[in-house]
Amino acid sequence: MTSVTREKAEKIMSVFRESFLHQDLEAFLELFDEEVRFEFPYAPESYAARLNGKEELRAHVSALKSLFEITSFSEPVIHRSADGPVFTAEFEGRGRMLESGKPYDQQYISVIELRGDKIIRYQDYWNPLRLAEN
Repeated sequence: MTSVTREKAEKIMSVFRESFLHQDLEAFLELFDEEVRFEFPYAPESYAARLNGKEELRAHVSALKSLFEITSFSEPVIHRSADGPVFTAEFEGRGRMLESGKPYDQQYISVIELRGDKIIRYQDYWNPLRLAEN
C-alpha cells in the first residue's frame, strides 16, 4: 500500500472545507466513495454512530443544516500514515447554533482512509458536549 501524499490530503481537506462552508452538497459528496463508512466514535446515544454509503451521508449532512451553521474552518494540521492510504486531519470549526444563536465552536480530529481519490472511511472525532451546551 502506498501512503497518501501531503498534496492529496491537503486538496481533499480544502474541498471538504470549502464545499461544506458554501453548502455545495454535491461537491462535498463527490469526495466520497458510494460505499463510504462515516463513523462517529463519540456520538451520544441519540445520534447515529455510523453512516453507511453516500446516501446516508447525504441525509445526515442535509439534517445538520437545521441544527447549526459553520462559518469558518481552520487550516487543518495533516498527519500522514507511513504505510497506507490514511491520513489524519486536526481542525476547528466555528459557527452558531440556529435555534439558540449561541456560538458553535468545535474541534475535530478526522481519520480518513482513501481508495484512489475517494474517501472510503471517515472517522469523525468531535465533542458531542458542544451540541449539549447549546
